[in-house]
Amino acid sequence: MPFNCFLDQFIKHPEEVVVKEISKLQPLNYNQFMWWRSHTDNVKPLGKRHPLKDRILNGDFNFSSYYWQAQLAAVNAKAKLDLDKDDYQMQYEKTQVDVARYRRLVADYEKEESTRLKELVNAFTKAYRITEEGLLDKLSEWTGDILSFYEHMEEFAYKLPAEVRKNKRGRPKKLGTAK
Repeated sequence: MPFNCFLDQFIKHPEEVVVKEISKLQPLNYNQFMWWRSHTDNVKPLGKRHPLKDRILNGDFNFSSYYWQAQLAAVNAKAKLDLDKDDYQMQYEKTQVDVARYRRLVADYEKEESTRLKELVNAFTKAYRITEEGLLDKLSEWTGDILSFYEHMEEFAYKLPAEVRKNKRGRPKKLGTAK
């Protein structure tokens, strides 16, 4: 099997779509410890004490950028191939770094997506009276984005008192003194 066919199974989107999505990300400088990562979505997650809507608007639960970086690595590997001149061994040697980059990025993507889903489920179950199974069923049926799902839950679900009260820390302000 030519190496070109091997790479085709990893490329899920046309090159134009991948380049468009990558252009939305911020490029990273080279890091010898994380050499396979080339871009970041530049979203610093808010803490768990912030309201759920603020965390959604900040992008804490958005789609991971590692997916698009992995797609870019597969597209770059395919672009390096010259099927007319190179034999199988030469094709392997030319694409070895890009394939390793692809594999590491897919592993990072799967890890990050699972943690983001867990955080999303925890945030919704703490904010609303709903079980984890019920929430996952509703999310799997939902066709919109996370913000529209949040607005739907605001309208139709029972909000727990912890989410209703504002995030206040420290000593409360004095109401006023009588003179």
